[in-house]
Amino acid sequence: MKKISNNPAKKYAASLMTSDVPVVSKDNAIGYVEEHLLKNIKRLKSVNYIYVLGKENILEGVISIKELFRQPKAKKISSVMNKNLKVAYAHTDQEKVAYLALKNNIKSVPIVDQDGKFLGAVLNDDIMNIVYNELEEDVAHFAGVGHHAHKIDDINSMSLATSLKHRLPWLIVGILGGLVAAQVIGLFERTLSENIILAAFMPLIVYIASAVSTQISFFVVRDLAISKKINLVFYSLRQFNVVLFMSAIISILIFIISLLFYNELLIAAVLSISIFLTILSSIITGLFIPFIFNFLRFDPANASGPIGTIIQDLISVSIYLLVAGTLL
Repeated sequence: MKKISNNPAKKYAASLMTSDVPVVSKDNAIGYVEEHLLKNIKRLKSVNYIYVLGKENILEGVISIKELFRQPKAKKISSVMNKNLKVAYAHTDQEKVAYLALKNNIKSVPIVDQDGKFLGAVLNDDIMNIVYNELEEDVAHFAGVGHHAHKIDDINSMSLATSLKHRLPWLIVGILGGLVAAQVIGLFERTLSENIILAAFMPLIVYIASAVSTQISFFVVRDLAISKKINLVFYSLRQFNVVLFMSAIISILIFIISLLFYNELLIAAVLSISIFLTILSSIITGLFIPFIFNFLRFDPANASGPIGTIIQDLISVSIYLLVAGTLL
């Protein structure tokens, strides 16, 4: 038999089953089984099913208590028992035991060894407890308070020093990034001085891309918290499709609005193209940065915001000024 794990967090059929259930020989008559059942009723924990054994305690069939009392007393139990057995093994995980019971609409699950020898049964009450506990765990997981592969900061129990240690370094990195962004803007001083209106739209360009990036990262951080496993390729494609349509719609609106307000085709083109590209670029900071930090076992909630924001701002400013420098 496969060795049963000592992991206390994981329960197996062997730890849940009981042997205090009706067990009879396949050669017994129905009348004898009824008498045997009534004689031993006080020590039995369940009489929902009577388990029928052959040689060497091999489980060969089962019959429900309701079906038993419908049969003629002279009949052998082997002629009326159900031979289509649904069994689990001692090392079967408790969730699989519960699933087997629910799937086949049975009140208890017989447990056998690798040779088919009857060991006991997991009863209805235990099955219901498994289902309840698993449901409670899943609800907690969907609320984002379940167990995770890495430690997530709990602000209620964490000391001030630990909170600062986990959060402040990312903000300092963000400040350094802001200084780099200032240098990038300085490289395009001539373009900005010749088209001063471009400076007025820089906050809009930075804001909209950062907002989309933040929106994506919130989804990612939440989904990482509630999902046991995420298919990165499929998830990325779904996010990309949404962002692509959003960037197209917003850039068209910006083009129309800026053209109506300023009556400058090139300015409208610069703004719409820049917004389209910067929103698309938010996939990088909003989607992949949280995944990277999660992979590195950092709490994405701490790191993704400051790092993602400054990287996105750098990308947005660079795209905007490069588009402006090319078209104007």
